[in-house]
Amino acid sequence: PFTELGAPGTTVTGGFIVDNEKDPSLSGQAKYATFSNFLANTSVVSAGVRLFLNLIGKAEWRVEPSDDSEEAQKVADIVRKSLHGMDTPWHRIVRRAAMFKFYGFSLQEWVMKRNDDGIITFRDVTPRSQVTIEQWDVDRKGKVKGVVQRDPQDGKGIYIPRQKLLYLVDDSLNDSPEGLGLFRHLSSACLRLARYEQLESFGYESDLRGIPIARMPLSAMEQMVKEGSLTTAQASSLRAPMEQFIRAHAKNPSLGMLLDSSTYRAEGEAKTPTGMKLWDVELLSGDGGPHKEVADAIERLNREIARILGVDHLLLGSGDRGSFALSQDKSQTFGMVVDSTLRELRESFEKDLLTPLFKLNGFDMDLMPTLRTEAIAYRDIRSVTQA
Repeated sequence: PFTELGAPGTTVTGGFIVDNEKDPSLSGQAKYATFSNFLANTSVVSAGVRLFLNLIGKAEWRVEPSDDSEEAQKVADIVRKSLHGMDTPWHRIVRRAAMFKFYGFSLQEWVMKRNDDGIITFRDVTPRSQVTIEQWDVDRKGKVKGVVQRDPQDGKGIYIPRQKLLYLVDDSLNDSPEGLGLFRHLSSACLRLARYEQLESFGYESDLRGIPIARMPLSAMEQMVKEGSLTTAQASSLRAPMEQFIRAHAKNPSLGMLLDSSTYRAEGEAKTPTGMKLWDVELLSGDGGPHKEVADAIERLNREIARILGVDHLLLGSGDRGSFALSQDKSQTFGMVVDSTLRELRESFEKDLLTPLFKLNGFDMDLMPTLRTEAIAYRDIRSVTQA
C-alpha cells in the first residue's frame, strides 16, 4: 500500500515528449505558433481570452496570517510587501500564469533580492515562453525536475530547475508535462473558420452584382462621324460623362445623370420602337449565391469556439435569440470558471513562491500565510437577500 507501482502514460524520450500528434502544425514547438495565430487572428478567441484574463487580473489578493500571533502577522506583512514590490506588477504575473488554461502549461522563473534589513524578497517573476521550452527533465514517475529552455537570442540551451519555477499545468485530460489546454480543442474550428471567411471574401470579390452597365449608341455615333455629321471631338464629349460615371461612380449627394429617353427602332419597313433605350445605365443583377450559407457557417463556428472558451454569453444579443436570464446564468458560470482558476493559482503560488521565500529566510513553515482572492462569480443581491 505504500509503494507506487504504475507509470505515467506520457512517453518522454531524451527530454522530448512523444505526443503522437498526426498534424505537424499541432506537434512539438510548432503547435505554440499555431495557437498564437489563433489568439492573434481569430476575433472571438481574442475577445474570450482577454475577458478571462481581465477578470483574473481584476481579483483582489489578500495575505491572511496563519494565526493571530504577532510573529505570524509580521511574516504575513513581509510576504505581502514581497509580492507587491516586484519589478513586474502582481496582476500581470497572475495573468501570465493563468495562460496555462489555454496553452496547457505556463512557466515563470522567480529571482530574489536581499533588502537592507537582510530579509530576502522577490525581485521579479518573469515569463518563460512555451515555444522556447525544448526539453523536460522528468523522473520515472513523471514528476518534473526541470526544463531546458532554448534561448531565442543565441540558441543556447539553459537548464532551469523546478525549484526556480512557478509552474502550472492543465493535466485534467492527460499527464503530459505540457498539459492539454483549450487552444488544442479550438484548432479544428479555428482552421475551418479561417477557410470559411476566406471563401466569403472570395465570394464578395467575385460577385458581379451591383456593377454598373452603361449603354450608348456607339455604332450610330461612329457612323455619324464617318458621314461628317458629327466630329470626333463631339463624339468624345458625348461619351465622356458616361465613361467618367463608370470609372468613378460612388454614392454621394451630387450623384446623378441625365440620359436621352429615345429608344432603338427595329430594322425593316415598320421600324417600330423597341424597349431598349439609346442611352441607359443599370446595375448588374443576379441570384443571391451562397453568401448566406457561408455566413451561417461562420456564425455557427463562432458560437462553437465561444462555447469551448466558456464565453458564449458574449454572443447573446447578436441575433434574435437569448434573454437576460440566460445571459445572467452563463455569466455566472463563466465567473465560476474564473474562480476555479484563481483557486489553482493560489495553490501553485503558495507552493512555488511562498515555500522558497520561507526557506531562504529561514522562517518557520508553520507561520506560512494563506493567499485569498475575492470571488468573481456574479451574485444577484436579490437572491442573496431573499435567501
